[in-house]
Amino acid sequence: MEQANTLLFLAINAGSHPPAVLLATALFLATWLVPLAVLLFVTLWIRKPAQDRGALITATLTMLMGLAANQAIGLIYFHARPFMIGLGHQYLPHPPDNSFPSDHVTFLWSLGFALAARGALRAWAAALVAAGIAVAWARIYVGVHFPFDMAGSLVVASVVTQLAKVIQRWVEPWLLPLSLKLYEGMISLCHLPPVLFPRQPALVLMRPHERSGIWQCDRD
Repeated sequence: MEQANTLLFLAINAGSHPPAVLLATALFLATWLVPLAVLLFVTLWIRKPAQDRGALITATLTMLMGLAANQAIGLIYFHARPFMIGLGHQYLPHPPDNSFPSDHVTFLWSLGFALAARGALRAWAAALVAAGIAVAWARIYVGVHFPFDMAGSLVVASVVTQLAKVIQRWVEPWLLPLSLKLYEGMISLCHLPPVLFPRQPALVLMRPHERSGIWQCDRD
């Protein structure tokens, strides 16, 4: 298995003289897609209605569980990064820490899988999954991850998404109203313009056994 991991890495990793445009693209993808995903979630929270905000909360919790799982894995299993063993070419500075699984890819796939499983914001869910694929390639290309690190992220993101599907029926009904109240209070306190920060209608929650979803909006 380790031999296959090494061979796949060498097949994807940039050579000693990679094309400048391709290297610049890989560095951008490896560095900036995660911050852009954070910006996307902030924008969606501001602009989308309450029913979509519930999905954003579930996806965020899924992502946090995924990163926590990565940390737990790192406590019991250590895998060196390629540059730590003199393999391939490194083009992105990185601390010599555990490579398995990839936090960046777990971050993006956990968000994307959770939105898809929640059945909300499906276009953005697909975009996040695609972003995870792009980051997986890029971080191997620039020499800071092995291909099997990405396989580990796929497993972690899939598992925590299934776990989130179980707990979200009980978490969203109390966490969403609290989050909305804090958010609405903040934009009112700061006198932020409604055109940029639209106010939302009241949220009516029902017990899980009374319906198939989590909640619904009641527009006064």
